[in-house]
Amino acid sequence: MSTTPALENTPYPPQLPTEFATCHGVSAEEVKAELQRVLDSTDFPATLRNRRFLSFVVEGFLQSGGKSRVRAYDVATGVFGRPESFNTILDPIVRIEAGKLRRDLETYYLKSGRRNPWRIEMPRGGYDAVFLRQEETGVAEPLVSAATGNLALDAAAELLRVVASADFPATPRNRKFLAYVVENELAGRSAESTAMLVATLVFGRGADFDLNSDPIVRIEASKLRRDLETYYLKSGRANPLHISLPKGGYRPVFSYQS
Repeated sequence: MSTTPALENTPYPPQLPTEFATCHGVSAEEVKAELQRVLDSTDFPATLRNRRFLSFVVEGFLQSGGKSRVRAYDVATGVFGRPESFNTILDPIVRIEAGKLRRDLETYYLKSGRRNPWRIEMPRGGYDAVFLRQEETGVAEPLVSAATGNLALDAAAELLRVVASADFPATPRNRKFLAYVVENELAGRSAESTAMLVATLVFGRGADFDLNSDPIVRIEASKLRRDLETYYLKSGRANPLHISLPKGGYRPVFSYQS
């Protein structure tokens, strides 16, 4: 697949094929319109280069009639500016950024994109765009017991709901991370929700842990914030109390929903 230098300067591919063989019932115009909706939305949190990444794989879809096979090498050299000597084993940038892009697309389609006629996905195991027609499912919100008004009881119940939910995509250790800081807050031990204690008690780092050279807590906290957002955009939407982890620290915040 040929690269497109213009993608370095614009999030949308300027060159489109004159003919496009439809794939799974989607037309070229529908593909372009859906991509533009995603790129124009403030609910799509991707970085500029990951917007170029998305545009690049969609362009591949268009140019190949929905039969593209985008390689990591193509993305690395055509989007991320890596040299021709790029080695996917030594430099995992495409795999890492693809994971972020998938999460950003999920966030968009859980927010303002949930009623779009089409949905763009990039399935794991590759870097090809696919287009799925979205259908209104009419699925009812799960029933959740009303809040008691007792913050300790309500927050403890909410923690159990979150960590038990299939819509909360956190890893086992980040579920433990969430439980650790919530339990500290409810027990009046918020002073123990520090990066050092999270690193040693949750992530198994040694007493010589240095947060300046090992950013694991900051990185995993960012993932946990995104996982909480995903949960509350899915089955946790109607819960009477929401748990969040504001940036800049590791103390959870509990918010009753009106």
